[in-house]
Amino acid sequence: MNTFPRLAIAVVLPLICCSRDRRTESAHGQAPIPVRVRAVEPVTGDAQTRYSGTIEPATQVDVAFKVGGYIEQIAQIQHDGSSRLIQEGDPVRKGMILAIVRTADYVHKVDGAKAQLAQAQAELKQAQIEFDRTTRLFANAAVAQADLDRATVQRDTSKAKVDGAQVQLRDAQLQLSDCTLHSPLDGVLLRRGIEIGSLVGPGATAFVVADTSVVKVVFGAPDTLVEKLRLGSPITITTEAVPGELQGTITRISPSADPRGRLYDVESKLPNPQGQLKSGMTASFKISEGALVQASVAVPLTSVVRSPHDPRGFAVYVVQGDGETAKARTREVKLGDPLGNTVVAREGLKLGERVVTLGATLLSDGSEVRVIP
Repeated sequence: MNTFPRLAIAVVLPLICCSRDRRTESAHGQAPIPVRVRAVEPVTGDAQTRYSGTIEPATQVDVAFKVGGYIEQIAQIQHDGSSRLIQEGDPVRKGMILAIVRTADYVHKVDGAKAQLAQAQAELKQAQIEFDRTTRLFANAAVAQADLDRATVQRDTSKAKVDGAQVQLRDAQLQLSDCTLHSPLDGVLLRRGIEIGSLVGPGATAFVVADTSVVKVVFGAPDTLVEKLRLGSPITITTEAVPGELQGTITRISPSADPRGRLYDVESKLPNPQGQLKSGMTASFKISEGALVQASVAVPLTSVVRSPHDPRGFAVYVVQGDGETAKARTREVKLGDPLGNTVVAREGLKLGERVVTLGATLLSDGSEVRVIP
């Protein structure tokens, strides 16, 4: 019954012993670890890094009402021989009426303000007549100083009422004009958020209008890239909608990172006279690393291991010596952007140094190695 377990133990024990002997030999330098190496290379000037971004209008405006009420009219356009309400994607012109809030309530306010102004003006006329009469009587010593003072106060009070009524009338007229919503620019309608009969309040966004004759392409860049970018730097942009490559330049670099993704917004503007580039499209960027990385070197990705001293850092093994005396030494490095199968080493390495590309995970600092082709 116990033959199989005994046989398994008999087979495993020699293997364990053999493995232990090999580890012991390696620790004493009797069995150098075979590795492949590669010399550290300079970053080539034609290397490029690709990033993804989105296309946005260069100018976008939220058009909102300043007054509240029910929507009684929305702009219409002719389409296929019939008219329909304006909708997303339709062109708009600067000054075009987009929507109108019901004006009846505001017309009543204007009429009321006009009536108050007329009453105040009549009171001022009567107060002025009384003031003039009292002034003449006072000059003939027919009335006392107190009578003149009362007439003066009444006249000044009536003038203030007229001024206040005029302000109320202008305010009512302004509210009436604000019932009509105009497009602030030439462009295209991105969003319509109202329908006829909708109740809107002051400040409610009814439309989103954008000028897409010029668009901006926005992508998020890490801090390792932002510190090397400059305004006016050239970038190559490609999209699936427009064939070929589009040449642009960096027009804005955000001074602060997005608190969620820790990325910096970088923008490039492109002319879009035909409207082929739409808001929300995805674009790809190619940025020449030769213009970004100066005096940097690159190492294969297979050379990079975790630093034995810093769990967040990185290291490589540099081979020192030749033949049977070669040893691998740990070298802390600071990495930059990936370039294909290599990665930029910003600090820690020099040109010509040999780094382990195969077998790095088997090494520790000071391991004896044998370089194989």
